[in-house]
Amino acid sequence: MRMSGLLRFFLACVPWLILPVFAYLDLTLWGAAAGLAIILAMFLLMPSGRRWGILQAFSLLFFVVACAAVIVLGDDISSRIPNLLAGGFACLTIMAGYGAIEGIFFPAQYVYLDYPESMRESPILRQTLWILTIAWDAVFLAGLAVNLVSMLVLRGDTSTSTATIASAALMAAGMTVTPFIIIFLPRRMESGLVEKGPLAIKWDPPLLQPGGSLRKNEYDVVVVGSGIGGLSCASLLSQAGMKVLVAEKGRLIGGYCQTYDWEGFPLNSGPTVLLGGGEGGTINALLRRLGLEEEVPMRRMHWGVADGRIALRLGVGIDEDLLKMETKFPTAREGLRRLLGDLRRFRGELMDRHDALTSPLPSNLEEYHEQFVRHPISALWQNLSFQAMLDEYLLDEQLGSMLLKTASLLGGDPRRFPAYEGARILTALLLDGIYYPVNHLSHLSQKLAGVVRSGGGEVLASCAAEEVLIQGEGARRRPIGLRLADGSQVRSGVVVLDMDPRRALTGLLQPTALGIEFLRETEKLKVSGSAFVLHLIFHEDLRIPERVFLFPPKPRRVRTGDTYLEVDSILLTKERSTQLEQHGCVLLARINIPSQCYHVFEDERESAEMGAELTYLVKEEVSSVLPAIKHAVREFVTLPSHFSRLTSNGQGAAFGFAPMIDQWYYRRPGPRLPLPNLYLVGAWSRFGGGVEGAALSGIVAARELCGERPYGGGAGTGGAAKPAAPEEAEETAAGRRGRMRGRRGKKKVAAGEDAGG
Repeated sequence: MRMSGLLRFFLACVPWLILPVFAYLDLTLWGAAAGLAIILAMFLLMPSGRRWGILQAFSLLFFVVACAAVIVLGDDISSRIPNLLAGGFACLTIMAGYGAIEGIFFPAQYVYLDYPESMRESPILRQTLWILTIAWDAVFLAGLAVNLVSMLVLRGDTSTSTATIASAALMAAGMTVTPFIIIFLPRRMESGLVEKGPLAIKWDPPLLQPGGSLRKNEYDVVVVGSGIGGLSCASLLSQAGMKVLVAEKGRLIGGYCQTYDWEGFPLNSGPTVLLGGGEGGTINALLRRLGLEEEVPMRRMHWGVADGRIALRLGVGIDEDLLKMETKFPTAREGLRRLLGDLRRFRGELMDRHDALTSPLPSNLEEYHEQFVRHPISALWQNLSFQAMLDEYLLDEQLGSMLLKTASLLGGDPRRFPAYEGARILTALLLDGIYYPVNHLSHLSQKLAGVVRSGGGEVLASCAAEEVLIQGEGARRRPIGLRLADGSQVRSGVVVLDMDPRRALTGLLQPTALGIEFLRETEKLKVSGSAFVLHLIFHEDLRIPERVFLFPPKPRRVRTGDTYLEVDSILLTKERSTQLEQHGCVLLARINIPSQCYHVFEDERESAEMGAELTYLVKEEVSSVLPAIKHAVREFVTLPSHFSRLTSNGQGAAFGFAPMIDQWYYRRPGPRLPLPNLYLVGAWSRFGGGVEGAALSGIVAARELCGERPYGGGAGTGGAAKPAAPEEAEETAAGRRGRMRGRRGKKKVAAGEDAGG
């Protein structure tokens, strides 16, 4: 597959090899003429639309001049060969310099012919072309230097021979090295990248068997932390018949997914939108797998955007939404339709996986290569920033800016937010709809915890884990349980961490347990921002959609010590009172706080002052589009320092590691940690990206422990059983749970008979 473009590239280099060879044989005119003929033939051999490239342009210019010079000078050209070749390499060096300034990889015109369109933005391919360009630049500079020395220092035949032989040798060396760079280097880099993927850690996961003989303080799995990732993992394991313990240090379970009640008004602590709550989504599939789809009903919400000049109420249907946007932004009509067409293709690619409880992202090198052909849109957007993606479609800066800032939903900086995650947001907003539990997030968390308890497990709040107990030395080390804050110990051969892995290394685990390489990788990653949340209580309903993205016409800057906090987007969430006889609603206004501004909130006095300043700013901005803000009867402020108690980290990071294109997916820790039988789930794990990503990380870990294929495709763990169909899986899980209860019931009867005897 990679030969057509490579052969064309060699042919484009041949004129520069022929010229010194023919000059050495005293056939300079024939060498220049043959080179010009080959360059002209290249225009016919290149596909339409790609016939002009930087190398062909400079080559054509030089060989036209070379032919003219040879004809004009006649026999005198034999003493001017070093001058001619020095001019040629000078031309190539100028080409290389121009290409570097303009960001052009001169071999790309040819090499791209061997790759699908979706691979053009692959960082590995771009890095390969960059290395290839540098190698050829070195050849050009060396050729220029050799010919200048031959021209200025040497004389006669010595000068000509040195110039021609060295020039031909340098070009031949470049042509010899090129295939190794293009073919073998990408494979090495791809292996290095994908080997950091879901199956990177090479230990064999234990395949748990339900209904094992366990003592009172023994569990099949213990989960540290009760965020959505930990609860998703624990609930699936419990449904499969495993005995699970969830240890949560806080008073309430759910982590960041909590909803508080104040006199009938629901106060959300964090997430206000569930991606994946609709048909085919991860959350929807999880609830179906657990049999909770009726107990945790979802509602689809209307949403809107406003920026002080326009306001659009959307979420009523794609046709009506599209008509509204085209009316407001007529210049963006064509781009919007192209974007929606590609979003539909993207959604189809997301659905093209083993089942909704597997990751759509590649898990091994074979899938990584296959996705560029099977899933070209996903492959392309995996390697772009959200801003670069939208720039391809929307010429209207206002609409592009508004859609771009929806990245704030997952705590992203639009300029560095992955296009893949941005596409998931736009797919949900424009095609699938955004969902939220009818009874709020705490109800979802409680139902997942209920599955654990009904399966014979325990979910303990106000029960911090102090240390992961480890047995053995070196490669034989394994976790054997937990020591809890009250001094008690529980035993388990599998431990799942739903927390910041760096925080685990300062308490739960010794840094040496995970190895120096893991420490280095995690130290490179930046944490996400936190959030400032203002709840406003109203005794009347507000006539706005349930979710609104508010973008100030001009970003507001607030000084935070030696830095500035820039407020360019506010997420508004409206929830009605939960008491039927009570009118009114609560409006949540959330702004993201970058991690570099968090230090202000660590001091109690400065934190209170900043909270008051941000409250004033938010109310002022909201009042510009919603004058009814002055009718608020009560307000509650939640500062970033409060979130540090909900998110198992010291910086209040609401979204785990920051969602940036340069530290996304493969560059995050996978579900398997270097210590065997130790898993990482939640927003800090590979799939973390809002509630759906955090839940998927827990699902992946649970399915692997149950012997299913959690990664989809052909990937899977050694010895893993073939996954059952969804209906069969539910029946199998129910059967396991029933058998486990039956065994426990027999044990209790036997124990009673022994006591009676």
